[in-house]
Amino acid sequence: MMLRLLCAVLATTLLGLAPATPVAAADLSPQYVQRSTRCPVCGMYPYRTPQWMGQIVFNDQTASTFDSPVDMFRFLNNMIVFDKQHKPADVGAIWVADYATKAWVDAKKAFYVQGSKALGPMNDPNLPAFATREAADAHIKAQGGRVLQYPDITRELIKSLSGAHRH
Repeated sequence: MMLRLLCAVLATTLLGLAPATPVAAADLSPQYVQRSTRCPVCGMYPYRTPQWMGQIVFNDQTASTFDSPVDMFRFLNNMIVFDKQHKPADVGAIWVADYATKAWVDAKKAFYVQGSKALGPMNDPNLPAFATREAADAHIKAQGGRVLQYPDITRELIKSLSGAHRH
């Protein structure tokens, strides 16, 4: 044990190697949304509709915040149009606000409701998100719709939901 430590110190000293230090993982948790933050897809202010927000945190710890899940998915489906600095590989984490509690939820674990009476920030169909299946089912019981999970949200679905307005 002592010999191994001595060899490591000698190698570091003689070869000019820096000792290995652990690299801290990037903080990919949701970031606070400023009042002045604008959605990169539509230009609206997500802060005004906290129950609809979505956020992508990139590996460089910058974030893009969206006024709704639909706009966030539009961004993810066509990043090159909306963000010249990041590529899909730069996405570190994807978050959505729980429609009922406004708390951040991992977008890949959330339950989305398609076809409910709840209209998004632009008064058109959207995808309210929920942390649990039970919360999504309660929303459906009150406002209609059906439950989707992250893999169910296709490019075609997003196009159909953004058809009411053009960005």
